[in-house]
Amino acid sequence: MIPLLRPLRCLAAAIALTVAAAAAAGGMPAGNAAGVSTDKAPAITAPDAGERRNGAAIYLADLPLIDQNGKTVDLYKDYIAGQHIVLHSFFARCEGSCPVMMTTLQALQKQLGPRLGKDVQIVSITVDPDHDTPLVLADYARRVQAKPGWHFLSGTSAQVTAALRRIGQYADAPENHMNLIIVGNDATGDWRKLHGLAPVKEVVAEMLEAVGAGG
Repeated sequence: MIPLLRPLRCLAAAIALTVAAAAAAGGMPAGNAAGVSTDKAPAITAPDAGERRNGAAIYLADLPLIDQNGKTVDLYKDYIAGQHIVLHSFFARCEGSCPVMMTTLQALQKQLGPRLGKDVQIVSITVDPDHDTPLVLADYARRVQAKPGWHFLSGTSAQVTAALRRIGQYADAPENHMNLIIVGNDATGDWRKLHGLAPVKEVVAEMLEAVGAGG
């Protein structure tokens, strides 16, 4: 089987750099923050789990959005902190790739069972906030039979753009949105991506492997 998951290097690297910057601002030696040797040529190593988690909290901080119920939420605090997250972008009027990816997420939802909303969150962020109001997203959530723990997010154009840029999912037009699914583990700092249009069984199997046994 072709491996679908890859390390999400851009986000993981940004989080690692945020950790190093935060440590430097606090007066910590760079070698203690990000594994940079002061005796040899600089060599950055991955931060430990606690540092990566703190880095994610900093890098993904202050990203307010609005869910399908009209409630203002914080992307990191409400869905990522201490959780596994399955995250992607879409738009309600999409008739091409989005229905395919939604079918995959429906299959994942079924496999997760009671874990959905407990330690695994599914987050779908619109790339078309002007059209995809909370009312539109609530109707969309009903159509795809989303259960509690699968969240549909919109917001102002500025809010959505900021969130999508931060997670590397920004598109200059709705039809140009990415067909990638991000799987993150805040506890370990493991961030991965997969091809959302690959065969459903393969994508779901990879996502389940990424989120681990849980419980």
